[in-house]
Amino acid sequence: MEKECKGTIHKVVAGDTLYKISKLYGVRLVDVLKENPYVNVYNLQPGDEICVPTEIYEEREERRYFTARTGETLKSITEETGADIQRLFEYNKELMDMRIPLGTIIRIPPEINA
Repeated sequence: MEKECKGTIHKVVAGDTLYKISKLYGVRLVDVLKENPYVNVYNLQPGDEICVPTEIYEEREERRYFTARTGETLKSITEETGADIQRLFEYNKELMDMRIPLGTIIRIPPEINA
């Protein structure tokens, strides 16, 4: 019997590591490892499914995510979500001066209502 994921299922893409996945969702690497004890961390394959335990963080703060589409820019994301660009940078330090690749997940500050 498979253990139920108390969080988000992340489908692995080429180049993913558990560390990269943990940073993407803003969770601790140790928590990802605990939720995926049988995953071979040295041989992640595209299509593998990883449980990211986002639910344990929901008690600390509300988290929202936005998945970028082809051609998405920070301006289009701020217009669509209503998020202030400075708050997006605070939640996603890796966004400074970069194009948003297809499928990038953006954390939305909790005070922003959709």
